[in-house]
Amino acid sequence: GPGFQVRFDNERTHLRAHVFGGTDSLQVSLAMWQMLGAECQAVGATRLLVLEELEATVDVADIDLVIDAMASAGLASVRIAFVELLDDVEGNEHAEIVGLERGFVIRIFTREDPARHWLLYGD
Repeated sequence: GPGFQVRFDNERTHLRAHVFGGTDSLQVSLAMWQMLGAECQAVGATRLLVLEELEATVDVADIDLVIDAMASAGLASVRIAFVELLDDVEGNEHAEIVGLERGFVIRIFTREDPARHWLLYGD
């Protein structure tokens, strides 16, 4: 992607995407979610585990645009566990709240194991 890399692993129960090697911004986030949505559609994934390892973060004021991009990428019908590997937990928690309000099934984590458990088995 523009300004980042994605490694996809199509696991039996879900699609795993490790996003790394760049600096987050509105443009990077929009491109990332577009790529993730396209890959979910290509492999028929209904569950997505995202591990984000990007520097910086998207401005809170731009979260609605990111959620719009996720919806237009077809991700509103995909259960998403998002793991923040660096330090933008607060911004991602805000995005989780907005996503939930817009009908997404999404949850933010700081570690992969609990994210995978929630993704596959729920709360």
